[in-house]
Amino acid sequence: MNAHRHGTPRTGGRHLALMGLAASLAACGGTGEDFAEAAGELGQELAACSYSITTNTYDGPDYWGTIIFKNTGTSAMTSPRIAFTVPSGVTCDHDEAGWTHTQSGTTCTYSRTSGLTVGVNASYTFYYSTTSSTSFTAGNVQISDPSCGGTGTDGGTGTDGGTGSDGGTGTDGGTGSDGGTGVTANQKKVAEAITSIWENDTPALDYAYSENIGDGRGYTSGRAGFCTGTGDAIQVVQCYQALRSASNGNLLAKYMPGLTTINNRFLSTGESQASTSELDVIGNWRSDWGASYNNTTTRADFKSCQDQVSERLYFTPAMNEAKKWGLTTALSKAAFYDAYINHGTLGEFIRAANNALGNTSQTAPAIGRNGITESAFLQKFLEKRRDVLYNDSTWREAVDRVALYEKLRRQGNWDLSSAVRNDVRARDCWGTTYPASGYTVRQINPDGTWSTPGSYTYSCN
Repeated sequence: MNAHRHGTPRTGGRHLALMGLAASLAACGGTGEDFAEAAGELGQELAACSYSITTNTYDGPDYWGTIIFKNTGTSAMTSPRIAFTVPSGVTCDHDEAGWTHTQSGTTCTYSRTSGLTVGVNASYTFYYSTTSSTSFTAGNVQISDPSCGGTGTDGGTGTDGGTGSDGGTGTDGGTGSDGGTGVTANQKKVAEAITSIWENDTPALDYAYSENIGDGRGYTSGRAGFCTGTGDAIQVVQCYQALRSASNGNLLAKYMPGLTTINNRFLSTGESQASTSELDVIGNWRSDWGASYNNTTTRADFKSCQDQVSERLYFTPAMNEAKKWGLTTALSKAAFYDAYINHGTLGEFIRAANNALGNTSQTAPAIGRNGITESAFLQKFLEKRRDVLYNDSTWREAVDRVALYEKLRRQGNWDLSSAVRNDVRARDCWGTTYPASGYTVRQINPDGTWSTPGSYTYSCN
């Protein structure tokens, strides 16, 4: 076991936590007239499919909404259209890849720019962003599609596990173009390799890794440390099951009943689940996870699903946050991505940075507002994250992971065009009170290749 694997516990991703905590986080917004008027518009405009809404949340501090719907009809959807209402004065302001939107009053309508199949009894996870920093629940969610008609059932509070995925909406995990994120393929490789040092003690993404590290989150597995007790491991297995059946070599399909039991408990309580007994009675989870990647026949499908889920739950939301607050450099985005993997949210760090720089109204974008620079914002963001890690006895041993981003900021390596070496500790940047985490020093080149240097000197400059 690598002693630094998940040295700091993750929350399992803000989207996942919100599924179980929607009732406490969602606030009412807008007036009854707003929603009634919008409902009338939607009823006239859309021919609804047969579906159920299993998750409907909007997290104000992170400016991020999640709607999961299940196709309960008798035919596959081929180009779904999603419409819903937001509180008065709120603007929908972001399109995920493959989507475009319009807004009329309080009604936001999202349409596909390319085909998307949602099979019978399959679920799809839709993300959106708005200008609101207050949590709310989207109103009058309506799904339409050229292939179906009838009446959908909304409700917005039911659940079928809440983590459905179409198994094919992610990206390839960093080998293509920037996909609108503002980082190149090589910059993304470097960002992911840096985070992999903290997660796996090597820049190489460890798709086959699986272990119960005793952090109260069940089995921790794969390139992003997907946990059976926090709702992200199940998404990998769901995606994999959509690509490959048990009869076609999928060793993890048999765990879905156990994963669903654990996940339902996670969703209903909002608490991470430590139990693995539901999986252990079925088989050897760790062995089957590793074999799914190590087997050359199944490797491509299994790797693709890990890449997709990591992209959807962690990388894309981190890039959206950077865009929201006006950060444009590869370094800042790499720092946001690592914090998202580590903590599952950026809200606390962003609020602290804004407050420290005088943007107490939390107005986005922050960069350029009253002279706020990206360097100053990133500095305050990192200092707050350093304090959060250090002040928790469980997280303290991983405080050095923040120091590398501070060193790169001081060096001005904003586009990650120079080699990155993690020969820096928190004590080198901020004083000797910080413990040494003991990560192995690696060098990552601008193209993502890496090596282990024979000698080095710790420094924050």
